[in-house]
Amino acid sequence: MSVSASGLSYRADFFVALAGFNKTESYRVGFTASKKVGNAVIRNRCKRRMRTMARQLLPSLGLTGIDYVFIAKKSLVTANWNDFVDQAEKAIRNLNKKIEKCKKS
Repeated sequence: MSVSASGLSYRADFFVALAGFNKTESYRVGFTASKKVGNAVIRNRCKRRMRTMARQLLPSLGLTGIDYVFIAKKSLVTANWNDFVDQAEKAIRNLNKKIEKCKKS
């Protein structure tokens, strides 16, 4: 099942986070920044910020067998780093709760 079809999402001020199940024994992560965010330089900056955030948070918060996808919003370009990381941590924790509910049912 694709991540977007799983229906597990969290909308934050700076990004949208999606989660879905995979058949591996580890978590996987993907990043997207559309042309709405800005030109190539700005899109790449957003993806670098999201990759750094994922390296910081997912080793401790990521669940095995889960795909995480982060979709940048235009506001991520000017976002304060600490606010962004706080929102990302909240998003991952929220998605993990939703995942646990899906596993139980």
